[in-house]
Amino acid sequence: MLLLFQVCFFAGIALIIISVLLGSLFDIVGIDGFDLDFGGSSIALPFSPIVFVLFSAVFGGMGWILWEKVPGLFWILMLFLSAVTGFAVCFAIQHFIITPLKKAQSTSTPDVKDLVGLPATVSETIMENGFGEIRYIINGNSYTSPAKTINGGEIKAGGSVAICWIEEYVFYVTSTENI
Repeated sequence: MLLLFQVCFFAGIALIIISVLLGSLFDIVGIDGFDLDFGGSSIALPFSPIVFVLFSAVFGGMGWILWEKVPGLFWILMLFLSAVTGFAVCFAIQHFIITPLKKAQSTSTPDVKDLVGLPATVSETIMENGFGEIRYIINGNSYTSPAKTINGGEIKAGGSVAICWIEEYVFYVTSTENI
């Protein structure tokens, strides 16, 4: 039984470390990863792979602690307490950390394709053949970005524009005031 707890603990810890290292590597290459959440809820069971690995580590660690500190405890009760502890920790991590972070991630940063065609206001005059700054609102959040006009003309601060495309973090806009 002790071997089961030790294997679960060390395998869980090793997989968490590998996941963190590979996750960083995949972020560098632009691969988002694999997600097994079903409907965004995890009421009874954690389905996210990292949370499942966390369960393994907590289950093994708790079982190992119970094996060492309470040697006379019946093995089925030891398995039950380890599993309950693992589920409780995983539920708390999933419910209070992972789910709120996923919601914040999906609402805070807009995609480039969502910005094209969006109306904006010139906050700093866009100089002829130069740069300026625009302010736009999406998902209730206000953003500012550097901007150039598509025809190289000047647009004064306070002018209304539409975002045409984005290249290298520069927003190319056209005036909508004479339309």
